[in-house]
Amino acid sequence: MTGFTRPPERCEGGLSDVWLVSAADVVECGYDPAAEVFRTVTLRAGAAFVRYEFAEDTGRYRQYVSGRGPAACVVHELSFVLRRADSRCAAALDALLGASGAGFVALAGTAAGSLFVAGWSPGFGGECPLRLVSAEFDTQTGYDEDSGATLVLRSVDADFSKPFAGPSPGRDE
Repeated sequence: MTGFTRPPERCEGGLSDVWLVSAADVVECGYDPAAEVFRTVTLRAGAAFVRYEFAEDTGRYRQYVSGRGPAACVVHELSFVLRRADSRCAAALDALLGASGAGFVALAGTAAGSLFVAGWSPGFGGECPLRLVSAEFDTQTGYDEDSGATLVLRSVDADFSKPFAGPSPGRDE
């Protein structure tokens, strides 16, 4: 065991950014085992990460252990809300559903400024991508309720996500 020392910097919760790419478009993720970070994500020619802008304070990434002993696994769950139930939101959901066959790899940015890779692991590579498990489009009924679509992507792996220390779409470009 290593213990845990609280970091001195701010530790806001939630996500600030989410970029997705079809797992079929990922050639490899360069992992540095000495530093325990991913340094690169190499995509097929013509492929690119796509940014999903979500409603404020709705982006969340959870990792939790499920099971016991040697059969335990780590469940990864990425969720966010696309604001406004309109034709653009419906088109984004339709495109996600159409691309969901191979699953997804995500770069997720936290409100505290760190990035990590979800849907790809050092042990399994791209064998355990995030899968779209729920997409709920809701117009709501009240004037003061926000309409939109809640998306949930999930994968099961043997490891917790690792940080990403390479250039990220939108932040380093």
